[in-house]
Amino acid sequence: MLDVKPKNLIILVVTIAVGFAVANLPAPAGLERPAMVYLGIFAGLLILLVTNALPTWASCLGALSVMAICQVAPIADVFDAFSGSIFWLMVAVFAFATAIGNSGLMDRLALKMLTIFPKNYRGQVLSLMAAGFIMSPLIPSSNAKVNLLIPMATAMTEQVGYKPHSKAALGLFTATFLPSYMGSYAFLTGTVNVAFFLGVLKLQFTWIGWLSVTFVWLIVLLIGTYVFCMTYCKPKEKLDLPGDYFEGKYHELGSMKPQEKLTAIVVIAALVLWITQPLHGIDAGMVCMVATIVLVAFNVLTGSDFNTRMPWGLLIFIGALISVGNLMQPLGINDWLAGLLAPVLTPIASNVWVFVPALLLITWALRAVIPAQGVVLIVLAAVFASVLPAAGISLFVLGFVEHPAGNIWFNKFQNPFIMGTLGVAGNKYVTIKEFKKSAYAFMVITLVGCMASIPLWSAMGLC
Repeated sequence: MLDVKPKNLIILVVTIAVGFAVANLPAPAGLERPAMVYLGIFAGLLILLVTNALPTWASCLGALSVMAICQVAPIADVFDAFSGSIFWLMVAVFAFATAIGNSGLMDRLALKMLTIFPKNYRGQVLSLMAAGFIMSPLIPSSNAKVNLLIPMATAMTEQVGYKPHSKAALGLFTATFLPSYMGSYAFLTGTVNVAFFLGVLKLQFTWIGWLSVTFVWLIVLLIGTYVFCMTYCKPKEKLDLPGDYFEGKYHELGSMKPQEKLTAIVVIAALVLWITQPLHGIDAGMVCMVATIVLVAFNVLTGSDFNTRMPWGLLIFIGALISVGNLMQPLGINDWLAGLLAPVLTPIASNVWVFVPALLLITWALRAVIPAQGVVLIVLAAVFASVLPAAGISLFVLGFVEHPAGNIWFNKFQNPFIMGTLGVAGNKYVTIKEFKKSAYAFMVITLVGCMASIPLWSAMGLC
């Protein structure tokens, strides 16, 4: 028998019916038949992504295939994102992160950072924050960073004796998560999500150029995380780690192995090339790719790792979703939406001090009902793409305000990685019930960080 859930079959039938119906509606002024076919397929894609009737990569790849079959655009244009530098930056980012993880270098660096600070609660928070912050630009995968540090935070919680579900346990978890996961957005190579929204919005930044427009937000994130951990989460009792707790674990690693030394050299070289990109002009993704090939040559990354440990489904999903979004502009959908919604959007977009908080509220409202964060960006980009430039606001502001803020977790379905991370931590000391409080704290922090960044963005001509 075929192993297909009846519910999913019904969803597929509804998807086809809705897509066919929308595609055959009369084209309004400003749109032609290919645009209506696109909207029909896009409507069907939204249903599949919201209901998870198919894996996200299969839904997006299927949508692109139907667009090519229906001749919405030439095949080369339909699959355009897969030939661009953004997609290959994402491939290189994950391969590089896998190789670094194999070397053991980051375990050594994390433990070294944890030995520096005092062993009281303040030191515990600062050590975890510092380890996450240092790793943000060095490991180009926020998932890898968090899942490396979270077990250390759990071990620290157990060693000190913080109770399960306590505020102190939440503080250590938050001190690990926010700087390493959310802080990754401040670096061009910190997370694949940056490459994704740059691809959707067709923006280009150098490594140092990106940091120059995100550092204010990053500073607010770090300060806000520390304040939350030291006020709301600070325990009343004084519980310290043993004086040599991390020193012992660090010494257990022994001297640096050849693979670690090689990886350290490659990481430092890549970091130097990323920072000096304005001088030599070499694309950050290609630096990452060449660095990965060097690590492959010395067997730090094996062929088996590349085949089995790379998230190919996620890469296809992101590349396909970028391609779906890229077709809106040539089909005239962006301009049509802007004209349709101009009476509502113009007052919001006319003032960046109004636009930023409004965009945050819109993002959180959409993420309350749409599981796929990337879809929210595609929708908002289509809505605002023509309105913002006319108001003198760069699409960078749209992407940077929306994407970190949209990576929220006040409901289980909104961020599957959060549930995975809680599982890695053992689901003993912190569960989604407690971690929701950190989500609300992050919402406040990112609002303050984005508003504090407006003068910088204005000075740099971005708004």
